Amino acid sequence: MLKSLVLSLRSLVLPVVLSLVLSSCATTTLNPLPVPPKPQEEQDKRALEIFEQVVEVFSESDRPTAVPKAEALYLKIINDYPDAALGQECYWRLILIYLRDYTPPRFDKAEKYYSEFVRKYPQSPLRSEVDDSISNSFYSNGKWDKIIAFYTPVVRRYIESGKLDRPHDIFLYAEAKMNLGDLVEAEKGYKIVIALFPKSREGTLAAQRLDELVKKKSTTNKI
Repeated sequence: MLKSLVLSLRSLVLPVVLSLVLSSCATTTLNPLPVPPKPQEEQDKRALEIFEQVVEVFSESDRPTAVPKAEALYLKIINDYPDAALGQECYWRLILIYLRDYTPPRFDKAEKYYSEFVRKYPQSPLRSEVDDSISNSFYSNGKWDKIIAFYTPVVRRYIESGKLDRPHDIFLYAEAKMNLGDLVEAEKGYKIVIALFPKSREGTLAAQRLDELVKKKSTTNKI
């Protein structure tokens, strides 16, 4: 009797199971399910494999030949494996390529990927290095307006809190102001650097700049 009951249940359930399977197949064909993101471990592994290709590219070619290939590989890591731990360094290296390997620098590209970097990794330990790479390139290329825009948030935070993490930011801001002819704001910036970081390299340079400003003012007054 038990055997006949099992056979009976199978005869009832089997058509239902088959219909569900067929329905599932049809649904998958018509409306494919989204591909789930790759696990962290797999992304890290794939990203490392590509990163090793970058090392090979630079070791086997001169830099002008290697740069476009490296650029494409960094972008592949960023786009295909967005959660890989190497992503932060790839953004940094990609930004350096746009700043150092193009003449003139590709500031449009560098700023685009900088914005992405900051949005994705707001607490990145590489943040200072990436910031300095961009601002130093602005400085060496005389992009004073870009420096002002770049460091205005830092200046505002200082005004609101009275705190400044390092002298570099305000010093470059003051340098940009001086080169744009805003001597009053430049003087304020240099004095802040000297007051907070008197023994730093920027503090020494700021003191020199203040002497130059005093001489410039005296010359202007005589005229």
